[in-house]
Amino acid sequence: MSEQVQPIAAQAVPPSLQGRRALVTGTAGGIGGAIAQALVARGAWVHGLDRDGQGQARLRATIDVLHPPGRFLPYQVDIADPLALDGMLAELAGTVLAEGCDILVNAAGISRTRKFEESDDALLDSLFAVNFRAAFRITRALVPMLKNSGRASVINVASELALIGQPLYSAYSASKGAMLSWTRALAVELGRCGVRVNAVCPGPVDTAMLAAEFEATESPVSARKAEIATVPLGHLGAPADIASVVAFLASDEAGFVNGAVWPVDGGKTAA
Repeated sequence: MSEQVQPIAAQAVPPSLQGRRALVTGTAGGIGGAIAQALVARGAWVHGLDRDGQGQARLRATIDVLHPPGRFLPYQVDIADPLALDGMLAELAGTVLAEGCDILVNAAGISRTRKFEESDDALLDSLFAVNFRAAFRITRALVPMLKNSGRASVINVASELALIGQPLYSAYSASKGAMLSWTRALAVELGRCGVRVNAVCPGPVDTAMLAAEFEATESPVSARKAEIATVPLGHLGAPADIASVVAFLASDEAGFVNGAVWPVDGGKTAA
């Protein structure tokens, strides 16, 4: 007996996030900024956290040209500073996010390359402070607001190097690997409250952070070519490539996606 075909209603493209309230970290950076733009373009109100006030101002000016002013609201804070971060989160919880938070994107991240035997505690602490502990603290503070949403989505930006190994990145990989394990545990715990939690793992993306890593080598041109050679698609990713996947995961179209890890790397981790 054939199964009855269930009709599927036509959906807006791209997925609509009209009226949703989002908090995104690292919005002065390439990937975080692209995520903020993608969410605003789909109708969300985005509150951005970053320590780079000038970068935030540039992003706001760009968004205000394309969309009604005020869709992106920047807040300058060093998320690696627990006291400053807690103060900012308390302010947001009592004002713009008092009625709930629908989307949380932990996109802030820093990278440092160093031989393992030269990786001291200060390096490890600095990477974990931004790449993991800040995301942990922010999400913990926003759980009551996420539960109030009824359709909340948390997206953690990890890295391809949480999935594969690469020399000089042992401390960085550890911080991003922690984010993946935490994502899975949180998805099981918060999923029962209607809050979905997923992660994306960007591959090599053409950002200022990656360019700085190339510049730190003896031959930046050769380093760039070598990195591109590891990507089956034959080119670096763009910040918008990551942002579009994040926007999908934040939308109702991904309503049954929870605890997933999405490599967005041109096939690098599959090679």
